[in-house]
Amino acid sequence: MGIVLSFCKKSFKPQNVPNVQKETEPLKYYLPNFIGDTDIMVMSHFLHRYLFQSNYNAPIEEKLTSEQCKILDVCCGAGTWLLDMASAYGSSKFFGIDLCPVFPTEIKPENLQFVQGDVLTGLPFDDNTFDYVHQGHMLDVYTMDQWHFIITEIIRVCKPGGYIEFIEPELATNTGPILSKFYDALVELSETRNVNIRMYDDLIRILSSTPSVQNVESKKKVISLGSKRGGYVGYEYMEIHNGFFLNVPMPETLSKFMGLSEEDYLELFKIAKSEVENDISPDCEVYKIWCQKR
Repeated sequence: MGIVLSFCKKSFKPQNVPNVQKETEPLKYYLPNFIGDTDIMVMSHFLHRYLFQSNYNAPIEEKLTSEQCKILDVCCGAGTWLLDMASAYGSSKFFGIDLCPVFPTEIKPENLQFVQGDVLTGLPFDDNTFDYVHQGHMLDVYTMDQWHFIITEIIRVCKPGGYIEFIEPELATNTGPILSKFYDALVELSETRNVNIRMYDDLIRILSSTPSVQNVESKKKVISLGSKRGGYVGYEYMEIHNGFFLNVPMPETLSKFMGLSEEDYLELFKIAKSEVENDISPDCEVYKIWCQKR
């Protein structure tokens, strides 16, 4: 595990990436989305692959290995999931779309194509195009209305009989008093935008009540945050967790909401990290939800 994660941090960097957003520009999303955050995306991919022992849970293995499938990753980020999948399944065609072009443009498998685009304006693909559609790590980005629209778009481009899968992390539970301050502020800030950070039940509800899909299933994995109880996995997940709260522009955004200077925000987060490392080891859940289009 340690070897895999150390390798991914050093080796899977996006190539030829333009400066897609300046720090002075207003945020489109409250997620950190600058180039430095590709490390978080890459680490998350390999950690989650390790937790679930697979890149997917939907029953698509037989089709991937026996047929020429078309697979789409919505909001693909650095494209690490796609790079992994396209390398493993050379007979299938893979497509990724993201608003910020932090994905590789040259060094990639021939069966992989990236498109820059905003899913909120609609996916630039025809109806019933893909055998499998994947999306992950967008829980603190979309409002409920946007989730409904995006799910409708994902279903639209998926073929009848094809599969749709989501992967998302939940905020940790059983947090100590200092880390809870950051979580409470993040939840409250998100609620001002009609964004629900804890999306598991909502995603299940939306998919289960959608007539055009069936066989809604889910699976969860639990990680103890920090190395005290979580060992190496917990340590690596703590790195991802810290990156979320510390990478630009999150300190500037959340510190204002907490009534702190950025300097005080960073100092307080040091205490929160110490709290996890020395006193309290919160539990973090990562879940996958998948379903089949009728």
